[in-house]
Amino acid sequence: MATVNMLLIVSLIMLCCWFSYTDITERRISNKLTYPAILSLLVLRIGFSPEYLLGLAPGALLFLIFMISPRALGAGDVKLVAERAVVTLLLMCIFVFLYLGGRKLLSVETQISVPLAPFLTVRLIWAVVTL
Repeated sequence: MATVNMLLIVSLIMLCCWFSYTDITERRISNKLTYPAILSLLVLRIGFSPEYLLGLAPGALLFLIFMISPRALGAGDVKLVAERAVVTLLLMCIFVFLYLGGRKLLSVETQISVPLAPFLTVRLIWAVVTL
């Protein structure tokens, strides 16, 4: 079980780093990697702990928001927020706030939109470090 968790964590961090790079450079997160990753994660997680299904409710709510108003939330962001959505979103907002505050203090041009994948990756790495 511990080996499976460690493999999942390392795989997710590498995948999220790639997503962060493509979100910053291209402003998109590829479905070619996210769908197989989500499916693999679901199969492994549900196989080892069936109560994991209850944790899918926040992700389903975010997906519903995306379906109603695609401009309000990016599809890639919804896909990355599949687990522990409330804490993840709160920490992501704090990281974005600090980032934008730092840009403002340094008198750097204000951005109209911010790629969120890097901040979600920071949240994932933080979760691993604080285990």
